[in-house]
Amino acid sequence: MTRGQGSQCVATFGNSTYVCEVSTSSPGSPRRAGSKSSGSTGSAASLLRSLRERQGRSLRVVAEDLGVAPSQLSRIERGQRGLGEGLPERIADYYGVSADVVALAEGRVPEDVLLILSEHPDELERLRAKYQGQPAGDQGGPGREPGEPNE
Repeated sequence: MTRGQGSQCVATFGNSTYVCEVSTSSPGSPRRAGSKSSGSTGSAASLLRSLRERQGRSLRVVAEDLGVAPSQLSRIERGQRGLGEGLPERIADYYGVSADVVALAEGRVPEDVLLILSEHPDELERLRAKYQGQPAGDQGGPGREPGEPNE
């Protein structure tokens, strides 16, 4: 879903596609679910506003349904405030989206994904190859760019 710092998160549920801006605190440093970063609020803000607007709901109605003040939800949607404890799960349930999508929008990598990647680091190379267009195992080398053939 994500392609690194400053890219987009794209999630599809049923016939709807949601796009949010993804930013990470530092490239190559995935954060564990539950860790906080001020750099992730814009992404979550973009996702939340997109979900709310696509469903045609007002900010006041959604705030009441989620149990937060309208001013708090407004600040979250503008990227001025993080989601806080418990709200990501309520948002996922409310909009019928995966909690993983909300976590990724916040810049958090789900714990199970981190565990899988730590146990299978070779999968990182395969994923990069698939989503960044590099052949697996070819990260470049002295005097050549990634994907450039050996001479």
